[in-house]
Amino acid sequence: MSDASELTRRPARASSAIAVIALLAAALAGAPYSQYVVWSGGPALALLAVGLVVGSRRSITLGCVALLIGVLAAGVQGLPALPTLASATATVVAWDAGHQAVGIGDQLGREPRTVRAQLPHVGATAAVGAAIALGSYAAFLVAPGGLPVAAVALALLGAVSLLAALQVRGA
Repeated sequence: MSDASELTRRPARASSAIAVIALLAAALAGAPYSQYVVWSGGPALALLAVGLVVGSRRSITLGCVALLIGVLAAGVQGLPALPTLASATATVVAWDAGHQAVGIGDQLGREPRTVRAQLPHVGATAAVGAAIALGSYAAFLVAPGGLPVAAVALALLGAVSLLAALQVRGA
């Protein structure tokens, strides 16, 4: 018998949807330019979807890391700077939104309306990611002799690592 006060501890729907859309956008931004993004995109989306269905942060992280590795490999192989930055930023947004979906689901369940809490969080992540991406692109544009796209990709990897470290420390 189910108690009416029992929570459905499943990932929040709004953040889950945002995570899937962001990872799909990340894959689509780089796919026309690189086979690495295409090859990593399918498994990345599958892992993310599994993570969002069962509430597994590990699966969400593995999915996002899979696509990020494809994007960085594509950047090293010559993916233009803007698609590299857009794909990497969208991947980080997907990762953060996925983790937020699981966290809200664990704490509050699916029953309460939490969209007003979810959207500002994802918006802030997107804003920070966009600022880092724009800063990286500005460095790419003003560098003497032209900065290779691989350097932009590696700088973005450093920024993503910093965000991940801050996320782990704050958890």
